[in-house]
Amino acid sequence: MVKKQSQPKYRIVEDYLRARISSGEFPVDSLLPTEENLCARFGVSRATVRTALSNIQADGLIVRSAAIGSRVVNAVRNQSFQAGWSSVEDLLQYTKSIRLNIISIREIMVDADMADEVGFPVGRSLVRVEGIRWNQEETEEPICHVEVYFDALYNGVVDKIPDARRPIADLVEEQYQVRIEAIRQEVSARLLSPETAEMLQAKENGPSLLIKRWYFDHANNIFQMSRSEYPAERFRYVLDFGRSHD
Repeated sequence: MVKKQSQPKYRIVEDYLRARISSGEFPVDSLLPTEENLCARFGVSRATVRTALSNIQADGLIVRSAAIGSRVVNAVRNQSFQAGWSSVEDLLQYTKSIRLNIISIREIMVDADMADEVGFPVGRSLVRVEGIRWNQEETEEPICHVEVYFDALYNGVVDKIPDARRPIADLVEEQYQVRIEAIRQEVSARLLSPETAEMLQAKENGPSLLIKRWYFDHANNIFQMSRSEYPAERFRYVLDFGRSHD
């Protein structure tokens, strides 16, 4: 029987797994207990277990795959950021495991120069949110610079953004019943501008990874777009493939 403690349930699961990864009980290349096993052991929901696993993944200790499970890849915390996901749900859970420090929120209108970039038509009113992402547990350096653009029809969520510590798409879905059905992602390499390098405490003109995502609703209409720029040494994307046996 697991002893109850005065801390969030996900943290109890997280601390248990971290301790056993650190001690070598769950060595590198081994699989962690399944979500079902962890739910039964701690008497918690699958969402609680997934939050714990996402936090551990955020520190580069594990990678997660729907086909394989959670595999240990490091015994100690990695200062670079590592992510792996295979569905909209995985991506949203990943977003919940990191913190966004807001720099500015303002309403803008799409002009011809930015229409192709953001995917919204010229003349559409958008809310632009700019910020810096960090791990929930503070690291020495920020992870990335973020810009989020969403349809100003949903500007009722603006006041909730600074304190919500949740993905903006979650807030839109909750208040306006707009569900994410698909996400398109584009990854490219570039050099950090002086302004972005200063915000990220990184080297000016150093290599960076730019990730753009377009979020679509059930009618295949775009309602949100984001740009996240990571210094190259602070991000590593991991994707595990398994052979199909169908």
